[in-house]
Formats: sequence, structure tokens, C-alpha cells
Amino acid sequence: MKSKWNINPILKKELMVGSRSMKMSFAIMGINGFLTLVVILVMMVASGASVLSGYDYSNLICLFPVLGCIECGILSLVVPIITSGSISGEREKQTLDIMLTTPVKTFSIAVGKLESAMVVVMMYMISSIPLLAIAFVLGGLSWWALFGLIGMMLYLGIYVGSVGIFCSSVVKKSVAATILTLAIGIGIITLTTVIFSSWNGLAAYMGLLKYGENYDYKMGASLIVLMLNPYAPFFDFMVRTMSSQSVFTMWDSIGNGNVILKGIYHGWIPISVIMNLLVSYGFLKLAARNIAATRNKKK
Repeated sequence: MKSKWNINPILKKELMVGSRSMKMSFAIMGINGFLTLVVILVMMVASGASVLSGYDYSNLICLFPVLGCIECGILSLVVPIITSGSISGEREKQTLDIMLTTPVKTFSIAVGKLESAMVVVMMYMISSIPLLAIAFVLGGLSWWALFGLIGMMLYLGIYVGSVGIFCSSVVKKSVAATILTLAIGIGIITLTTVIFSSWNGLAAYMGLLKYGENYDYKMGASLIVLMLNPYAPFFDFMVRTMSSQSVFTMWDSIGNGNVILKGIYHGWIPISVIMNLLVSYGFLKLAARNIAATRNKKK
């Protein structure tokens, strides 16, 4: 017997609808055109800096952080636009009632909408690989960094996409849902950063008052707060790739020999990614609950 792939029906429907439009193709072409201009500009700057000593291809390694950060910024803007209209857009087109009459579970609806957005992210990432490969082929960067960047982009896409789907299930208008998605994202980043900075600033000040000017302050458990910042592991990944050291290397000896804290710091990126993916799962469950509430009202 031939095995059949169990494709989410919402994902299948979104792929069929999306394949009839050229909007995504034009968007990907525009994004890659912009990235190509960035690559040309960086190569011109690198060649101008070494015009007397010959062209040093190792300078092209700087393309990796430049393109990586630009792609992260583009993804953070594109994914909310796609996902924030996933449910509210169905309301505006008056097709949500039809979708809710199907036997598809509400959580599957939310997951299918997220999967369709991740397909777009994958197309976007795959199409930009030739440009990123310049930093590896000519700049001498190891290939694991490329696959790591793709993994980080997928992780950020899932996080931002789940927030967008949740907002789309709460707000009736797509524009308002997009604004709410961006506001929640900025709020999470700001809140975790402020708590982290305030915690350490207050602790350092109190230690200075207690022990005097010779007090050597080292961060403790406050760094765990930063794990809930979805962009913190991406930033640490870029630093590790370019310098072979973590942002938090200086804190390896914190905790006065606490084995648990040391283990957390050494596995900071995967632990932070897992924590934020659990938060994403929570947003999807809340979105499914809101969709279920809408279905119950229709009944």
C-alpha cells in the first residue's frame, strides 16, 4: 500500500491559493534585489580598503553579520504582515464561517496558518542562500554557520508568526492585528531588556554600597530573564559565529560554582530557543481557543 502524506488541509488550501498569485514571487525578487545591492556595496567597500595591498577576500566574511541582521529585520516585518491577516483576513473576506463549518480542529487551523507562513520564510531563505554563500566560499566562514542561521530564522519565524496568528484571532481588522503584533513584539523585547538592566543595575549599586569600590559585580540568575527575549539567542549566535565566543563567556564563573547556572549559560542558545518555542505554542493555543469561541457563537 502506498503511504499518504497527511498534509494540514489549511496549509494545502493556502498553498493552492498562493500559487495563483505572483505577489510572493515579486516580493522575493525585490528582497533579493535589495540584498544584492547590499552585497555589491560591501564588496566595493572591502575592495577600496585593500586597493594598495590587493583584494583580500577574507574581508567578505563581514557579509554574514550584515546580511544576517538585514534578513532578521525583514523577517520581523514580513511575517507579522502575513500572519496577522490569517484569521482577521478570513473575517474580512467573509470566508471564516465557511472554514469553521469544516471538521478541522481549531488548533489545526492555527497551525496550518503558521505552516503556510513558514513555507514563505523557507522560500525566502532558500532564495538568499547564493548571496549568503559568498561569505562562506570567499570569506572562509564554516558552513555550519549557514545552516545555523537558517535554523535561527525558522525559529524567529515561528515565534513572530504565532504572535501574529494570536493577534489575528483577537482583532477583527488585519491592519490593527499587524500593529498589535508589532506592539507585542516590541513590548516583549523592551520589557525583558528593562528588567535585565534594572535588576543588574540595582544589584551592582547595592553591592557597591555594601562592599565599597573594590566590589567586583558578576551577573547571576538575572541573565535568565534575557532568555525570554526572542532575539537574544540570535544575537548570541551571530557573536559566537564571528568570534567563537559567547556574549556570556565572561560569566562562566558566576554563581559561586553553581552547577545549574553554569549548565544554563553553556547551553544558553538551545535553552532560550526551547523556552520561546513553548511561548509560541502558548500563543497558538490561545489563538485556537479564540477561534473555537467564534465557532461556538456561530452554532
